[in-house]
Amino acid sequence: MDGSGGDPDQRNQRTAGDVPPRLAEDQFYRALASRHRRHVLSYLLEAKEGTAEELATVLSGRKATTTGTMQTPADRSELLLELEHNHLPRLVDAGLIDYESHTGSVRLEPLHPRVEDIIRQSVEAELSADS
Repeated sequence: MDGSGGDPDQRNQRTAGDVPPRLAEDQFYRALASRHRRHVLSYLLEAKEGTAEELATVLSGRKATTTGTMQTPADRSELLLELEHNHLPRLVDAGLIDYESHTGSVRLEPLHPRVEDIIRQSVEAELSADS
């Protein structure tokens, strides 16, 4: 895949006790600033990989569930465009995912356990606030 996931040697040297380098980067927090991007990462923490099409379907379903509104095929198509042109490239730039735009495949980059915890906790807090 063509995304920039950082230096693989550096990533492999990290341990659970290390402070993740990404936590000091503004780009990391900008990537997490969007609800859609947090939910993409949450989904990929479980699935590890998927496609932009799958992610659009998952996000449409979550939006329907949290807002109680029906999502139309047009809503899903709009969300897919947002993913392809905004959200997925930002996550690639932050080194969190790898995205092949010509195939639509999306793969989670190896993440430090603390980064995974931040993603999970942010989505859990958001879902609790919505209910």
